[in-house]
Amino acid sequence: MSEKNKENRIKAFFAKIVKKRSISDTETEQEDSEDSKITKNLNGTTLMVYFALLNKKEIGVRELQRALSLSSPSVAKYHLEKITKMGLAENRNGNYCLIKKAHIPSLTSYILIGRNLIPRILFSAVFFTALFAIYLIFFYTIWIKDSFFVVLFGSLINLYLWFEVFMRFKNKPI
Repeated sequence: MSEKNKENRIKAFFAKIVKKRSISDTETEQEDSEDSKITKNLNGTTLMVYFALLNKKEIGVRELQRALSLSSPSVAKYHLEKITKMGLAENRNGNYCLIKKAHIPSLTSYILIGRNLIPRILFSAVFFTALFAIYLIFFYTIWIKDSFFVVLFGSLINLYLWFEVFMRFKNKPI
């Protein structure tokens, strides 16, 4: 009888674990579907408004309109309300506050500076190009086999980095 009790306890234990896993799986599926809805709705001007809200933490309609050079305050209010309906912000006496950050995978490789979305790789390209130029100007004096490979690989790396910068600017989401 004690063996049957042990077997029943083990079965009950594993049944609880399976039940908990299925509940957590459905919760993550719901969160993923919410994230995909937010990602689909955050585009164009709404995305720029979201970025402004992300940078300022709290912003009014007029301030947003001036900051983004929107045509009227009603356009700013429309986009702020759209973000509020997504559950990312809330209206506090006319000022909109960010309450939740959206996970937008396509934008993780960009930085917002003012109204400009700049690819992060631009900073790496500028840095490595400057280092390569300093090497060529100050240290590259003797033509030997080793320095040829340094120049070759330095040129290829810089070419690749600037190609990536160009492609990121070309395929910007906004």
